[in-house]
Amino acid sequence: MQPNASLEQLLDALARNAALPDELAEATPPQIYTSPEFLEYELDQIFNHEWFCVGREDEFAEPGDYRTMKVGRDPIIILRDRDGVLRAMSNICRHRMTTLLDQPSGTIKGRITCPYHAWTYNLDGQLIGAAHMRDNFDKKKVCLPQFNIEVWNGWVYVSLDPDARPLAPRLKGLSERLANFRLPEYETLFRLEEIWDTNWKILAQNFTEGYHLFVAHADTIEPAMPTRLANAMHGGEGYSLYEQGRIPGTSYESTLAMESDNPDLTDEDRGKAVLTCIFPCHVMSVSAERTFWLSLQPHGVDKVKVLWGADIYPGTVPDDALDAYAKELHKGFDRINDEDKPIIGSIAQNASALAAEPGRLSPKERTIWDFQKYLARTLCKAD
Repeated sequence: MQPNASLEQLLDALARNAALPDELAEATPPQIYTSPEFLEYELDQIFNHEWFCVGREDEFAEPGDYRTMKVGRDPIIILRDRDGVLRAMSNICRHRMTTLLDQPSGTIKGRITCPYHAWTYNLDGQLIGAAHMRDNFDKKKVCLPQFNIEVWNGWVYVSLDPDARPLAPRLKGLSERLANFRLPEYETLFRLEEIWDTNWKILAQNFTEGYHLFVAHADTIEPAMPTRLANAMHGGEGYSLYEQGRIPGTSYESTLAMESDNPDLTDEDRGKAVLTCIFPCHVMSVSAERTFWLSLQPHGVDKVKVLWGADIYPGTVPDDALDAYAKELHKGFDRINDEDKPIIGSIAQNASALAAEPGRLSPKERTIWDFQKYLARTLCKAD
């Protein structure tokens, strides 16, 4: 492909790539990672319409609990209001577009007050205070724009599109595969927000393939979850799927003794981790004891904002060991992330090279092929 290819050329390349049969599947055309025009098109066609994970429901346990983040171009607030309703709304004041809440998370004890002119909102987004306005100004007609919100298996998702199709029906097959894990019962261990130096699609693809474990994670994941036991499977309309076998009695995460007492799990469930990308950009690894997940938002063509963390099945470790387990798990996942970062960063840098071309995918990378087919369905159809 020629340097500085047009959006039309990039969409044609994506469509051709996605049309290849499974046995001839190739990696993503590189300029799809590097084109600013393609990113703007993604923001219009994907990030303005799809569902995005914003955390776990237990993070919003009490009235006033909130998280702020950006979905596409829009800063939003996710909170539990005084009536116990979980809401997603704009984080932009309806007066002169100031950011209302500037902290990533917290608990609102009173109301939401704009730091610029003190316009004040209830937790349902309704304006209740605006000083020094004319008598003909009606506060009742001013409310923060509300966005769709849906809870699936304990994760909270937001869509900016008022006409967004419900998420759960697209994940029916995944829900069935994960049913025994009882995911709504998992409890938050920790959360972080970071900026990584790569394109958001590169990170999504990296997380959900097991082909690189025996090289990039030779001393961490591979001894416990070897590449030879990675099985890329057929996903569904809204997700990719692979199962990763585990070596009994080994762990790359923790030295602490841990065992889930979930009675629904089979021996097969306990012997595997299930990894998925819920399109477009929520990736997760689910095991009997814990989850490890990332939610991605583009921060330019070569940077991605990552909300990530881990959750635990209740009782997996004793309560008095929970803090130590969380710290050890955090340290272990940091090590794994640090192994991935230079590799996926180099892909983002090399994608603009004249010699950069997509190579043939391994059967263990079928999840990348599924991801590319999702992109083609969403973007090429929109064009």
